[in-house]
Amino acid sequence: MKKRPNIILFMADQLRFDALGCYGNNQIHTPNIDSLALNGSTFDNHFVQNPVCSPSRCSILTGRYPRNHGTRDNGIPLRDEEICLPEVLRDAGYRTAAIGKMHFTTQFMPKVNEEDDWPADNYGFEVIHTTCDCKTGEYLEWLKEKSPRDYEVVKMQGERKAKEDRASAADKDLSGPPQVYPSEINPQYHQSAWIADRMIDLIQESDGERPFFALCSFVDPHHPFDPPAPYSTMYNPDTLALPVRQEGELEDKPPHFRRHRTGHGCSNEKYDYRRLTDHQWGEVKAAYYGMITLIDENIGRVLAALKEKGLEDDTLVLFTNDHGELLGDHGLLFKGPFHYDCLIKAPMIVKWPGVVPKGSRYTQITEHVDILPTLLDLAGVAVPNGVQGMSMAPILRGDAGAGRDCALTEFNCYDWGLMVKTITTREYKLTYYAGERFGELYDRVKDPDEFVDHWDDPDYAEVKQALLRRLLDRLIQTEDTLPLRIGKY
Repeated sequence: MKKRPNIILFMADQLRFDALGCYGNNQIHTPNIDSLALNGSTFDNHFVQNPVCSPSRCSILTGRYPRNHGTRDNGIPLRDEEICLPEVLRDAGYRTAAIGKMHFTTQFMPKVNEEDDWPADNYGFEVIHTTCDCKTGEYLEWLKEKSPRDYEVVKMQGERKAKEDRASAADKDLSGPPQVYPSEINPQYHQSAWIADRMIDLIQESDGERPFFALCSFVDPHHPFDPPAPYSTMYNPDTLALPVRQEGELEDKPPHFRRHRTGHGCSNEKYDYRRLTDHQWGEVKAAYYGMITLIDENIGRVLAALKEKGLEDDTLVLFTNDHGELLGDHGLLFKGPFHYDCLIKAPMIVKWPGVVPKGSRYTQITEHVDILPTLLDLAGVAVPNGVQGMSMAPILRGDAGAGRDCALTEFNCYDWGLMVKTITTREYKLTYYAGERFGELYDRVKDPDEFVDHWDDPDYAEVKQALLRRLLDRLIQTEDTLPLRIGKY
């Protein structure tokens, strides 16, 4: 058995699973992430537990479902008493680092340092280098000293992002496609490069005695879609595949789908997407793809630093997202209570030379809550009480019976007035809205693009009832087991 590995958990914010070459996209350039898949293992049916940032990130950090760890929506800080992955690894002898965007607490009002609202033990992180969507934090102070010209541009970008988020629908910038703003900064001073730089610093500081764990979390490709040149012009908007859509497809969907499409949803991203031309949808995708390629190049720099330091064989690398992005599919953009695969299905790539099979792909259903127990299992560290995920390591070891038969995704967002649970199997997806007559039921085999809602279809009545029972089973099975009872009386 190898010694305990270093661990790098790469995360990209709002990255679609199908926006990578290794997931079948032949229009995007992601050679370094693809190399992780080629030299490691890829999971093809991995799902998030919530389609927005904070709840999903907290599920990764705790291995627990949102309704149990308490961060059910953005703006709800993770409770101090939750036991977190870096805390467990720190206590097992790891040096732990938070690099990039964390978003375990509120981000809506930009703070100088993202960790200002963190608990006293910093969720178990010892080394901290953070930044966020609005470009604040250590990154902005570093940039001010490094390149005053680029600092002014980035500071303006952050202020524009905060202003756009708070603007009413009537005050949104409608001069072009939503939040597409090519950047004028030098790519070597971009957030993605800064995050990679801090990760490389950690690698170079490694003494080989104490293993490190790093959550290396990129801000991109979350909007605003603002890649610098040459990434801003790398993809031709008019040759990229058009969004997945079908005329009239939202007519049988719950009403909030149509409200969001017309700019009357309840998120802070209120735009009338009906006005966008095919070229403008292409502009959104081109900018989004440019941001992903920039991330990929910086991941390549990190992987090269690992190899140069002689740590490649001793490092477990996991790559994923916090959730996906609608990107024009079904006439919608960004994220919310729309549990299409493009939003809740995640990339999941694991690499550890000599331990994780090389070039393997797995079709078992897995979840974000499974990341914590998987990393601890592979590192030989005991999983704490209350963790609800299942290790994916048995799958990697060849256990054909390992994995899940369905995935559970939640959305409790009170400004939308919705409490939503989704269960996804290989064949079907059912979404239940508490207190509502409407719902969603998709045949994932016959209708992989999820165009037709069979919720009220009598031909699917038996399927619907069976899935409702399975959903109820999952909800009961995933009730919180904390605090532990140590006696009956």
